Amino acid sequence: MFITITLNPAIDSLISVEKLEDYKDDKLSHKQKIAGGKGINISKILKQLDQKTFATGFLGGANGKFIEKELSRLHIDHQFIHINNETRENIKVYEKSTQKSYEFNEDGPTCDMDHFNQLIVLLKSMIKPKDVVIISGSAPLDFKVDIYKILIKEIKHLVSKIVLDTSKAWLKEGLEATPDLIKPNLDELKFYAQKELKEDEQIINEALKICRSGVKEVLVSLGKNGSLYVSKNYVYKVIVPDIKVYHTTGAGDALLAGFISSQEDQSLEDALTRATAISLAHISKRDDIDYLQSLIKIKDMKV
Repeated sequence: MFITITLNPAIDSLISVEKLEDYKDDKLSHKQKIAGGKGINISKILKQLDQKTFATGFLGGANGKFIEKELSRLHIDHQFIHINNETRENIKVYEKSTQKSYEFNEDGPTCDMDHFNQLIVLLKSMIKPKDVVIISGSAPLDFKVDIYKILIKEIKHLVSKIVLDTSKAWLKEGLEATPDLIKPNLDELKFYAQKELKEDEQIINEALKICRSGVKEVLVSLGKNGSLYVSKNYVYKVIVPDIKVYHTTGAGDALLAGFISSQEDQSLEDALTRATAISLAHISKRDDIDYLQSLIKIKDMKV
């Protein structure tokens, strides 16, 4: 089973406009309110792929109830620790004319360590040795930046794989607990490295440094430039076709969900191209995943 942990979920309000500078004169092309947060996004994709998944984390207030209702509607198993404060709401604007996305994210509610300890008890009561745990997104404001390091150390010995998909200081501290797989985007990797990474070789070298620290796999999402996969034994560049995109929200989450589910029964190369096709289908609102996969190229970059 794939267990997703989202400590700072959100309602995502998705807005599409033709051109942002003309927004005040134009009607919205599209507006939608969905249950969000990186781990929840991953559970939704896994469910679509007929994978067994369970979502957990923290929820509070009316927004929290909305998210739980949405997960129930989607038949996604879940159990969250309820907190006193309101779960956040984010606004994500997609500009069709430029295919650019703009995000306005709330920091989220405060939460105390008693709630965190309740979550640890819940996880230890349910996880099985073959489970894969995915820890995603930001953490509540009043938690220290080493919260993911603490979480990984508490449960790593109980599961088959730990995946960490976060950013900034949470990523830096979390890496000290050596998760098995991380999936930063380019900006997140640059923040971690504290330098510009303009060439594939520079990105690969930074990812290899992380692998030498004990992390087994690094999957770097590069937006329209595809992705780079790095481990001690393999380095691949995934090259994507130019397709019509309707939004980019959750693209990296779909990539990660596709990859960890495809790893179960496919070769590494096939898992990477399948995951990429799933991500492309998500952002283009298409269902011809097999055809999209046939358009994706993979290049061996190992020297």
